[in-house]
Amino acid sequence: MTRIISRAAALATALSVTFATSAQAASPAASACPDYLFLSGNLALNPNFEVPAAGVPLGTTKCWQNGNPSPVDSAAANWQMHSSNAGATVCSTLVNGSAPGPGGSRLLAFQAGGNEGGVYQSHALDPKKAYMFSVWVMVRSGQVAIQSRAMTGGPVSWTSKIGEWEQLRVCTNSLANTDTLVIYNQAPNGGTFFVDRAELREIPIRE
Repeated sequence: MTRIISRAAALATALSVTFATSAQAASPAASACPDYLFLSGNLALNPNFEVPAAGVPLGTTKCWQNGNPSPVDSAAANWQMHSSNAGATVCSTLVNGSAPGPGGSRLLAFQAGGNEGGVYQSHALDPKKAYMFSVWVMVRSGQVAIQSRAMTGGPVSWTSKIGEWEQLRVCTNSLANTDTLVIYNQAPNGGTFFVDRAELREIPIRE
């Protein structure tokens, strides 16, 4: 994947979302970061996906299809949708629900028609500093990955479970700056996932 943020895309049908109580799953990505302490509060925008995008009421599916203008906001404020270089279709819906642990009462449901379909937000951060990006994901189909750079070269974490909440996280150092929080399906045939509780925090630099 040479460029994550290529075009937004969407699926023309609404998502039908049901939630069941799920145990927290042990993720191989949960140990991707060394022991650390936080040097900042949460720098992510709309981290708990509580705020809908302007003009998009709770439960309304927002879609993009190949050929429409891009980029485009998702159903959640401060998060934009993206897709594959081929412009596979995607949709997002802000719904009631939450990941395990403290947080709000809403989360974002996403359906990708191909690989690289997901959401992102850009940040202007000091490239000389290190950051931790964490998010909770439940995959219904496909496989989800996260990274904290729009381009290749930084750390990537991915899910290993279906139907269970997993916490994914990546940490950078001064060799791989953090500029974009990216959450995307990487399965070539598409996928459906739910995302909640994003965190972006400064951590001490470890070379």
